Amino acid sequence: MKKFVYFFLLILSIHAGAQTAGNSSPLKQFLGKYQSADNRMTMLLIQEKDQHLVLKQLWDNQEIAFTQTDALRFRNEERNFPLEFKKDSKGQIVQVVAFDRDIWNKVADNYQPQLLKTISLTAEQLKPLEGQYHASGEGDNNASLQITASGGGLILKQSWDNKEVKLFAISNLEFFNNTQTFPIKFVKDKDGNVTQLIAFNRDIWIKGR
Repeated sequence: MKKFVYFFLLILSIHAGAQTAGNSSPLKQFLGKYQSADNRMTMLLIQEKDQHLVLKQLWDNQEIAFTQTDALRFRNEERNFPLEFKKDSKGQIVQVVAFDRDIWNKVADNYQPQLLKTISLTAEQLKPLEGQYHASGEGDNNASLQITASGGGLILKQSWDNKEVKLFAISNLEFFNNTQTFPIKFVKDKDGNVTQLIAFNRDIWIKGR
């Protein structure tokens, strides 16, 4: 009787294991939270929905679905948006690269970095930063950003949609929005004059004269 019970339980265990293995999604290894290499406060969440990989932008909750095109590559055709995942020496997914240039590092699902301490600058410190900045490089060369001092910080206004963003200082030349997902850094020339600003650690805007 004991042998029969043991054999019965063994069969159940094997059957349950097979069901678990059968329910294991091939997309599971890609799922999780990813942090921008350019801005530590910006996060993506990679999920699975309806057997598709879905990228959720945690700063605006927008979701984008992807179709797998290779072992580690996915694509959203509508937006011409590629994703390529990277593995470490142990075969674990540690990174995803978007648009063949934007690097996102995988972090723990409960990870949330602390906000940097902000400071209030004087009108004298802010005055040299004010002005209009024009887009550099390819794209819409008519696009501009208007920077105005306000209450110890700055107001950034986008020419293409008139959207305004309040910026808070963490140093004399470095600023963030209130969630610190929008980094701005001002650059001076050898004579100490502000000549440009860099948004998101890569987009260059030249100050007008």
